[in-house]
Amino acid sequence: MKKFLAFMILVSCLAFPAHAENVKYEYKVVSLGSLTSLQKSKEAVKKTEQVEELLNKYGAEGWELSEIFAVRTTFDPNVFFVIMKRRL
Repeated sequence: MKKFLAFMILVSCLAFPAHAENVKYEYKVVSLGSLTSLQKSKEAVKKTEQVEELLNKYGAEGWELSEIFAVRTTFDPNVFFVIMKRRL
């Protein structure tokens, strides 16, 4: 019975770490703009470099990419946004 109890305590500590409930984040929505140019060979390298620079800038400030999504409109079906997060 003592071994089982010790095992259950160990499993609960691993499954529900005490610090996990205290972690708080702040979020930021960042527009990557239209990525239509990535489909065109002449502008693909330039646009890729711009996106990389933007993500690296936020990464240096402690932000990490949480999610990416596209907003589809009749004007441009490839406008992308990223949700960035960092610990408070």
